[in-house]
Amino acid sequence: MYILPFILVVILVHLWGTRANRRKSRAWITAHAPVLQQEFALVGYGGRKAPNPDDVSSMGLTKAMANDELVVPEMLLREKAANEYTTYATGRQNVAFVDFKLSLVKRYNPLMRLGEAVFGMLFESLPAPEERMEAICYVFDGRENQLVPRLGDRKTTPNSTYDGFVWAIVHKDLMKRLRDERYDLSLTTTKDHPKLPDWVTVMSESAEVTEILLTPELVKAVKEAGEALEALVVSDQPMDQPKKYVAIPTSVHFVF
Repeated sequence: MYILPFILVVILVHLWGTRANRRKSRAWITAHAPVLQQEFALVGYGGRKAPNPDDVSSMGLTKAMANDELVVPEMLLREKAANEYTTYATGRQNVAFVDFKLSLVKRYNPLMRLGEAVFGMLFESLPAPEERMEAICYVFDGRENQLVPRLGDRKTTPNSTYDGFVWAIVHKDLMKRLRDERYDLSLTTTKDHPKLPDWVTVMSESAEVTEILLTPELVKAVKEAGEALEALVVSDQPMDQPKKYVAIPTSVHFVF
Protein backbone atom coordinates (compact mmCIF):
# COMPACT_ATOMS: atom_id res chain seq x y z
CA MET A 1 0.00 0.00 0.00
CA TYR A 2 2.94 2.34 0.61
CA ILE A 3 4.41 1.53 -2.80
CA LEU A 4 1.17 1.91 -4.77
CA PRO A 5 1.05 5.77 -4.61
CA PHE A 6 4.61 5.98 -6.00
CA ILE A 7 3.74 3.55 -8.80
CA LEU A 8 0.63 5.60 -9.57
CA VAL A 9 2.67 8.83 -9.70
CA VAL A 10 5.23 7.23 -12.05
CA ILE A 11 2.46 6.02 -14.38
CA LEU A 12 0.70 9.39 -14.40
CA VAL A 13 3.93 11.30 -15.08
CA HIS A 14 4.80 8.87 -17.88
CA LEU A 15 1.38 9.29 -19.49
CA TRP A 16 1.52 13.08 -19.16
CA GLY A 17 5.05 13.25 -20.59
CA THR A 18 4.38 11.05 -23.59
CA ARG A 19 1.15 12.90 -24.42
CA ALA A 20 2.88 16.27 -24.05
CA ASN A 21 5.57 15.17 -26.51
CA ARG A 22 2.93 13.91 -28.93
CA ARG A 23 1.14 17.26 -28.78
CA LYS A 24 4.36 19.15 -29.49
CA SER A 25 5.27 16.84 -32.38
CA ARG A 26 1.79 17.16 -33.91
CA ALA A 27 1.92 20.93 -33.54
CA TRP A 28 5.26 20.94 -35.38
CA ILE A 29 4.07 18.81 -38.31
CA THR A 30 0.79 20.76 -38.52
CA ALA A 31 2.75 24.02 -38.81
CA HIS A 32 5.28 22.72 -41.34
CA ALA A 33 3.33 20.20 -43.42
CA PRO A 34 1.80 22.85 -45.74
CA VAL A 35 5.25 24.20 -46.63
CA LEU A 36 6.68 20.71 -47.14
CA GLN A 37 3.70 19.74 -49.30
CA GLN A 38 4.30 22.76 -51.51
CA GLU A 39 7.95 21.74 -52.02
CA PHE A 40 7.66 17.91 -52.26
CA ALA A 41 5.28 15.52 -54.03
CA LEU A 42 5.14 13.14 -51.05
CA VAL A 43 5.35 13.98 -47.35
CA GLY A 44 5.08 11.27 -44.71
CA TYR A 45 5.05 7.50 -44.98
CA GLY A 46 1.82 6.98 -46.91
CA GLY A 47 1.80 6.33 -50.63
CA ARG A 48 -1.06 8.65 -51.42
CA LYS A 49 -1.23 12.29 -52.43
CA ALA A 50 -1.25 15.04 -49.83
CA PRO A 51 -3.86 17.83 -49.55
CA ASN A 52 -3.77 20.60 -52.11
CA PRO A 53 -1.69 23.53 -50.74
CA ASP A 54 -4.47 25.96 -51.74
CA ASP A 55 -6.98 23.98 -49.67
CA VAL A 56 -4.55 23.91 -46.75
CA SER A 57 -4.02 27.68 -46.98
CA SER A 58 -7.74 28.44 -47.13
CA MET A 59 -9.12 26.04 -44.53
CA GLY A 60 -6.07 24.99 -42.50
CA LEU A 61 -4.34 21.62 -42.41
CA THR A 62 -6.68 20.02 -39.88
CA LYS A 63 -9.85 20.78 -41.89
CA ALA A 64 -8.14 19.95 -45.17
CA MET A 65 -7.11 16.54 -43.85
CA ALA A 66 -10.62 15.94 -42.48
CA ASN A 67 -12.22 16.70 -45.84
CA ASP A 68 -13.42 13.39 -47.34
CA GLU A 69 -12.87 14.70 -50.86
CA LEU A 70 -9.15 15.10 -50.25
CA VAL A 71 -6.64 12.26 -50.18
CA VAL A 72 -3.98 12.50 -47.49
CA PRO A 73 -0.91 10.44 -46.53
CA GLU A 74 -1.58 7.55 -44.18
CA MET A 75 0.95 8.89 -41.71
CA LEU A 76 2.69 12.28 -41.69
CA LEU A 77 4.75 11.61 -38.57
CA ARG A 78 6.12 8.40 -37.06
CA GLU A 79 6.91 7.90 -33.37
CA LYS A 80 10.24 6.07 -33.03
CA ALA A 81 10.43 6.69 -29.28
CA ALA A 82 8.50 8.70 -26.71
CA ASN A 83 10.92 11.60 -27.33
CA GLU A 84 11.80 11.04 -31.00
CA TYR A 85 9.62 11.51 -34.09
CA THR A 86 10.51 11.21 -37.75
CA THR A 87 9.03 12.06 -41.12
CA TYR A 88 10.10 11.81 -44.73
CA ALA A 89 9.71 13.77 -47.95
CA THR A 90 10.50 13.01 -51.57
CA GLY A 91 9.49 14.02 -55.08
CA ARG A 92 11.50 17.09 -56.00
CA GLN A 93 13.94 17.72 -58.84
CA ASN A 94 17.58 17.05 -57.87
CA VAL A 95 16.52 15.81 -54.40
CA ALA A 96 16.40 12.06 -53.71
CA PHE A 97 14.70 12.38 -50.31
CA VAL A 98 14.77 14.26 -47.00
CA ASP A 99 14.79 12.70 -43.53
CA PHE A 100 13.42 14.78 -40.65
CA LYS A 101 14.04 13.92 -36.99
CA LEU A 102 12.32 15.76 -34.14
CA SER A 103 14.06 15.19 -30.77
CA LEU A 104 12.20 16.24 -27.61
CA VAL A 105 13.18 16.17 -23.96
CA LYS A 106 12.16 13.14 -21.89
CA ARG A 107 9.19 14.63 -20.12
CA TYR A 108 7.95 11.14 -19.30
CA ASN A 109 11.02 10.42 -17.11
CA PRO A 110 11.87 13.34 -14.79
CA LEU A 111 14.74 11.49 -13.06
CA MET A 112 16.50 10.72 -16.35
CA ARG A 113 15.87 14.26 -17.56
CA LEU A 114 17.37 15.70 -14.36
CA GLY A 115 20.36 13.36 -14.55
CA GLU A 116 21.11 14.33 -18.16
CA ALA A 117 20.87 18.03 -17.26
CA VAL A 118 23.26 17.62 -14.30
CA PHE A 119 25.80 15.63 -16.33
CA GLY A 120 25.53 18.22 -19.09
CA MET A 121 26.56 20.95 -16.65
CA LEU A 122 29.44 18.89 -15.20
CA PHE A 123 30.90 17.41 -18.39
CA GLU A 124 31.38 19.35 -21.61
CA SER A 125 31.46 16.11 -23.62
CA LEU A 126 27.88 15.33 -22.52
CA PRO A 127 25.77 18.33 -23.61
CA ALA A 128 22.47 18.81 -21.86
CA PRO A 129 19.50 17.52 -23.90
CA GLU A 130 17.72 20.11 -26.01
CA GLU A 131 14.71 20.01 -28.26
CA ARG A 132 15.80 20.20 -31.88
CA MET A 133 14.75 19.47 -35.42
CA GLU A 134 17.31 17.82 -37.69
CA ALA A 135 16.80 17.51 -41.45
CA ILE A 136 19.15 15.70 -43.82
CA CYS A 137 18.55 16.20 -47.54
CA TYR A 138 20.18 13.67 -49.89
CA VAL A 139 20.66 14.73 -53.49
CA PHE A 140 20.88 12.54 -56.60
CA ASP A 141 24.23 13.96 -57.74
CA GLY A 142 23.91 12.43 -61.19
CA ARG A 143 22.61 9.03 -60.04
CA GLU A 144 19.01 9.46 -61.18
CA ASN A 145 19.24 6.44 -63.50
CA GLN A 146 20.15 4.23 -60.53
CA LEU A 147 17.48 5.51 -58.14
CA VAL A 148 14.49 6.71 -60.20
CA PRO A 149 12.26 4.22 -62.07
CA ARG A 150 12.32 4.59 -65.86
CA LEU A 151 9.25 4.84 -68.08
CA GLY A 152 10.28 2.50 -70.89
CA ASP A 153 13.37 3.95 -72.56
CA ARG A 154 12.60 7.50 -71.42
CA LYS A 155 14.35 9.15 -68.48
CA THR A 156 12.00 10.48 -65.83
CA THR A 157 14.43 13.03 -64.38
CA PRO A 158 17.43 15.00 -65.72
CA ASN A 159 20.98 14.49 -64.50
CA SER A 160 22.12 16.72 -61.65
CA THR A 161 25.87 16.06 -61.56
CA TYR A 162 28.03 18.75 -59.97
CA ASP A 163 31.35 19.08 -58.16
CA GLY A 164 31.16 18.22 -54.47
CA PHE A 165 32.23 20.57 -51.69
CA VAL A 166 31.90 21.21 -47.96
CA TRP A 167 30.23 24.43 -46.81
CA ALA A 168 28.38 25.39 -43.65
CA ILE A 169 26.76 28.18 -41.67
CA VAL A 170 27.37 27.39 -37.99
CA HIS A 171 26.40 28.98 -34.67
CA LYS A 172 29.63 30.23 -33.10
CA ASP A 173 28.86 28.62 -29.73
CA LEU A 174 28.82 25.20 -31.41
CA MET A 175 31.69 25.73 -33.86
CA LYS A 176 34.38 23.92 -31.84
CA ARG A 177 32.14 20.99 -30.93
CA LEU A 178 30.98 20.47 -34.52
CA ARG A 179 34.54 20.66 -35.83
CA ASP A 180 35.57 17.98 -33.32
CA GLU A 181 32.55 15.77 -34.00
CA ARG A 182 32.38 16.06 -37.80
CA TYR A 183 35.24 15.07 -40.05
CA ASP A 184 33.87 17.03 -43.02
CA LEU A 185 33.85 20.34 -41.12
CA SER A 186 37.43 19.80 -39.95
CA LEU A 187 38.47 20.23 -43.60
CA THR A 188 37.14 23.80 -43.80
CA THR A 189 38.39 27.22 -42.82
CA THR A 190 36.29 29.58 -40.70
CA LYS A 191 35.48 33.15 -41.65
CA ASP A 192 32.77 35.64 -40.69
CA HIS A 193 30.70 37.18 -43.44
CA PRO A 194 29.36 40.77 -43.38
CA LYS A 195 25.93 39.71 -44.70
CA LEU A 196 25.33 37.31 -41.78
CA PRO A 197 24.52 38.06 -38.12
CA ASP A 198 27.50 38.18 -35.76
CA TRP A 199 26.44 34.98 -33.92
CA VAL A 200 27.06 32.74 -36.96
CA THR A 201 30.14 32.06 -39.05
CA VAL A 202 30.87 30.39 -42.38
CA MET A 203 32.95 27.21 -42.62
CA SER A 204 33.99 26.64 -46.21
CA GLU A 205 36.60 25.12 -48.49
CA SER A 206 36.29 28.01 -50.92
CA ALA A 207 35.36 31.69 -50.73
CA GLU A 208 33.85 31.39 -54.22
CA VAL A 209 31.37 28.78 -52.98
CA THR A 210 30.33 31.12 -50.17
CA GLU A 211 29.49 33.94 -52.55
CA ILE A 212 27.44 31.59 -54.75
CA LEU A 213 25.45 29.94 -51.96
CA LEU A 214 24.91 32.95 -49.71
CA THR A 215 21.85 34.24 -51.55
CA PRO A 216 19.63 37.04 -50.18
CA GLU A 217 16.90 34.46 -49.48
CA LEU A 218 19.26 32.33 -47.39
CA VAL A 219 20.58 35.34 -45.48
CA LYS A 220 17.01 36.37 -44.70
CA ALA A 221 16.15 32.83 -43.53
CA VAL A 222 19.17 32.73 -41.20
CA LYS A 223 18.23 36.07 -39.67
CA GLU A 224 14.61 35.01 -39.18
CA ALA A 225 15.63 31.68 -37.62
CA GLY A 226 17.66 33.54 -35.02
CA GLU A 227 19.92 31.72 -32.60
CA ALA A 228 17.69 28.65 -32.78
CA LEU A 229 19.70 27.72 -35.90
CA GLU A 230 22.59 25.45 -34.92
CA ALA A 231 24.01 24.59 -38.33
CA LEU A 232 23.33 24.39 -42.05
CA VAL A 233 25.86 22.02 -43.65
CA VAL A 234 26.33 21.13 -47.32
CA SER A 235 28.78 18.26 -47.60
CA ASP A 236 30.09 15.60 -49.94
CA GLN A 237 32.22 14.06 -47.17
CA PRO A 238 31.23 11.68 -44.33
CA MET A 239 30.73 12.89 -40.78
CA ASP A 240 33.22 10.29 -39.48
CA GLN A 241 36.75 10.15 -40.83
CA PRO A 242 36.92 7.33 -43.41
CA LYS A 243 39.57 4.62 -43.19
CA LYS A 244 39.42 4.09 -46.95
CA TYR A 245 38.09 6.01 -49.93
CA VAL A 246 34.34 5.63 -50.44
CA ALA A 247 32.33 7.84 -52.82
CA ILE A 248 29.17 9.17 -51.14
CA PRO A 249 26.46 11.55 -52.41
CA THR A 250 26.30 15.16 -51.33
CA SER A 251 23.89 15.93 -48.50
CA VAL A 252 22.42 19.05 -46.90
CA HIS A 253 22.15 18.95 -43.12
CA PHE A 254 19.95 21.39 -41.14
CA VAL A 255 19.84 21.46 -37.34
CA PHE A 256 17.51 23.74 -35.34
